[in-house]
Amino acid sequence: MTQAKRDKIAPVSIFFLLYISRIVVSMTSVQSASVGLMTTDMLISILLSLGITLLLSLPAIYCYIKHKSPFDIKWVGFFYSLYFIFVAGVNISKFSYFASTTLNPNSQALIYSVIVAACAFYGAYLGIEGLSRFSAFAFILLAASILAALFLNIKNYQEINLYPVITNTNNEILKNTLTITGDSTEIALFLCLTKKVNGRAVKPYVWSVIASFFTIFVLILFVNAVMGDAALLQDFPIYTLFQLAKIGLFERIDVLYISFWIFGIFIKSVLLIYCSGIAFNPMKKSTKSIISSVLALAVAVFFTEFLQVNTVSQVINFVPFVVFCVIIPILTLIFKKRNYGDELVEKF
Repeated sequence: MTQAKRDKIAPVSIFFLLYISRIVVSMTSVQSASVGLMTTDMLISILLSLGITLLLSLPAIYCYIKHKSPFDIKWVGFFYSLYFIFVAGVNISKFSYFASTTLNPNSQALIYSVIVAACAFYGAYLGIEGLSRFSAFAFILLAASILAALFLNIKNYQEINLYPVITNTNNEILKNTLTITGDSTEIALFLCLTKKVNGRAVKPYVWSVIASFFTIFVLILFVNAVMGDAALLQDFPIYTLFQLAKIGLFERIDVLYISFWIFGIFIKSVLLIYCSGIAFNPMKKSTKSIISSVLALAVAVFFTEFLQVNTVSQVINFVPFVVFCVIIPILTLIFKKRNYGDELVEKF
């Protein structure tokens, strides 16, 4: 029987954390992030992205199996730390944009960025155990919210809205596929968190990828079937889907969406700040958490105040994804020596 260990998490926690980490990106994807029309062929891009993500995960999985971690090399870990901070800043900016333009148009994005960055510091300082327990609660809330939204939208589901299936060009479908794939930071998070898992981590990771993409697929299916061409007019189509899910004449359940999005961005931000600290060791825990949070806030402010994250090219996500989730794991697998110390500890 697996015993609990301090600063360790159960394998199922990897599933919760990475599932939420992936979902929180897609549930607030802005319309401008896609190429062409937000129509049924977006489902094709999601399925293709699922296959590509699983395929590109193989180097990281084999690094874990062969006990070859890129984080054992200090200078590589330093750049991973910067990568996690950058992704945290981008996600905080997305939340700030969503909150300041949709939830409360009279508010400033900077306020939300500061609040999330402060919460990320606090959560990262507390450690992975508390975050893993909170992720279980957030997963239950997410599952209940999605099931409620889908059930209440069945009456609005019109199959005719799904046709024609193909409206975008092959090039646009490919670009959307790469965009969805590039939004996945979970491969790098998996590599970073494996030493914190009290058990096997491969199956929970693989199932988190499959489950998250399946959930996204179903949500986009309902977006197109319920809203049809009107989906093209929505900045946040999945949020609009939740708004359309009514109980009775006037009540809506979009408050569940908002609640999950707040919990989800908290979990993802904390996870990224925490992993940035793991990747770069030569500092105290509190110091690493403070520096990482401040740098993530600086990135978020840059995107919200100067560039506007909804207009930024998706290349800014895809290139780092290829480098840190694919190229470095492949090079680690080829050139790094096996870490027998980790193997002995695991057997013990």
